[in-house]
Amino acid sequence: MLGPIQRLFAPRGGTPPDARTAALIAALLARAETESAERARVRALLEAVPQPLWTYHAETGRLVWCNAAYGAAVDMSPADVVSQGRHLAPPPLQGAQEAKAPSRVTIVSGGQRRVMAVVRTPLPGTADVLGMALDISREEELERTTHRERAVYHDLLENLRSAIAIYDASQRLDFYNAAFAQLWGLPEQWLDTHPRLSDIMDRLRETRRLPEQADFPRFRASWVAMFTDLIEPLDDMLHLPDGTSLRLLVIAHPVGGLIMIFEDVTSRLALESSYNTLVAVQRETLDALVEGVAVFGGDGRLKLWNPAFAGLWDLPPEVLDPCPHIGELAEKMLRRLPFGAREAGRETLRALALTREEAAGQFLCAAGAKRGPVYLDYTSVPLPDGGVMVTFRDVTDAVRAERALEDKARALETAEALKADFLANVSYQLRTPLSAMMGFTEILQEKYFGPLNQKQAEYVEGLSRAGAELLRLINDILDLATIEAGHMELHPTHKPVEPMLRGLLPMVHGWAHNKQAEVVLDCPSDTLEVWCDVQRIRQALLNLARNALAYTAPGGRVTLGARAGPGAWVHLFVADAGPGIAPEDRARIFRPFERAAQPRGGAGLGLTLVKSIVEMHGGRVDLETRPGRGTRVTIALPPGPKEAIDA
Repeated sequence: MLGPIQRLFAPRGGTPPDARTAALIAALLARAETESAERARVRALLEAVPQPLWTYHAETGRLVWCNAAYGAAVDMSPADVVSQGRHLAPPPLQGAQEAKAPSRVTIVSGGQRRVMAVVRTPLPGTADVLGMALDISREEELERTTHRERAVYHDLLENLRSAIAIYDASQRLDFYNAAFAQLWGLPEQWLDTHPRLSDIMDRLRETRRLPEQADFPRFRASWVAMFTDLIEPLDDMLHLPDGTSLRLLVIAHPVGGLIMIFEDVTSRLALESSYNTLVAVQRETLDALVEGVAVFGGDGRLKLWNPAFAGLWDLPPEVLDPCPHIGELAEKMLRRLPFGAREAGRETLRALALTREEAAGQFLCAAGAKRGPVYLDYTSVPLPDGGVMVTFRDVTDAVRAERALEDKARALETAEALKADFLANVSYQLRTPLSAMMGFTEILQEKYFGPLNQKQAEYVEGLSRAGAELLRLINDILDLATIEAGHMELHPTHKPVEPMLRGLLPMVHGWAHNKQAEVVLDCPSDTLEVWCDVQRIRQALLNLARNALAYTAPGGRVTLGARAGPGAWVHLFVADAGPGIAPEDRARIFRPFERAAQPRGGAGLGLTLVKSIVEMHGGRVDLETRPGRGTRVTIALPPGPKEAIDA
């Protein structure tokens, strides 16, 4: 039986072909088998391609063939795809040329949304078109992510205070932020035209916004050369003609071009300059201090010191410069302390540097070869940064002066006590024979042993007055000595003022009679009361009255009075119409054995005793005097002991 090809070449009568014809038939059969094998191999290769492949008729769009990947993409078998004409992407029917244009389609495969790039290629010599689909879902997502990140990146750069400009590989401005336009004063409409870097530099030169350059073309060329030569980031400073200082940072863009960042550091440089000046001034001030200053950090290490600190502790700079820890530094400082005080000194020094508490004290340093012991006062103050400042001051001279003053004060106290004892003893020893003399004078005055003639009576009267004056003087000395020794006690009570003053009048009248002087009482007869030791206040008033009469001319007037003062205080006063007290005498008449320059007067103890008695009551003595118009001495007494303390 003959095959199709054999039948094709067989004679019409059915006679078998001759040998030549048989050879031709065999060759054709072998070629057909080879082409069939090639087609099978190609088809197998196309089936193995992981991307969807298919062919369709260019004119009718009829699906002719598809591979397994195509069927998987549409969730169908290849045979069903062809039989049902299920297109992955609708074929264009405009012709072969339009079929070459790539397109994108979105499909749902396996429950997931996928973006496919479709490429169509007409097959030569046929009316068919080969289609291929590539899954670009990940590339699409990456592209969207890149767009979002670029937008965020641009928003971030836009809101930065630093001026930023990004140039592409063609040296044109690709991006700028508002700070860049504002810094250079360039209109945004012009910047949006993407000018070249050289054009921007030319425009800035015209407005004198770039640093002055002797060779501007060379300067501009150096910036342009960075597009090809820059590898490492460039950090430089630009000082503009208007005094603005800019920090320039240039970075090579990863995809070509440059990133330029301009930061206005004018204020920061000014602050740094001011800070450095302040630090220098503080350093000079610190070095000029006589106090030794040491600042320790929170880690206990020495951070700052001045020459006075090194000198006080005999520490060379090579010990202090490496910022030693207080544990190490204390061992060097302990050499200045006596051996027995070193253990306590070590703990104190460590506590000063490590404890954030205020502290103060004193170190006694061992005596040197040329001087005695040295006293160093120390004070520690915690600092806001966690450190501690410790200051040391040499107070040796002050300590010595203080001790000398203490010794002198003790000597003065001893001398004062000896004086008081001397006066008291002398006064006591004088009172005994004086009492005897006054007793005998009184006997003579009473004429117990017969009458006296006129001359004798005058002598006895003089002896009596002199004895009374001497006795008053002795009593004043004893009272002052008692007050200065702190042994006098007061017994104050509330007493009416008017009866107390009226009780003084007989004695004062007796003194005034000899001088033909007038004594007047000026006191309201109401319920005015005074809180005082009546005996001592009477003594003070009598001293004032005697002193007033001593300086009152014959026929003059002395006034004893009282008034209610502010705050329930009581003012007792004695006034005279004498010559007054000179300004240079007013400050000293209340001191012992001092009196005014007039020839009249006693020993000068009366006013001193008055002042002492009044101050024991918590009161005060006020002096009002006018030369030639008289003097008024006022005793101001508080209403009670509480008011005296408050006063």
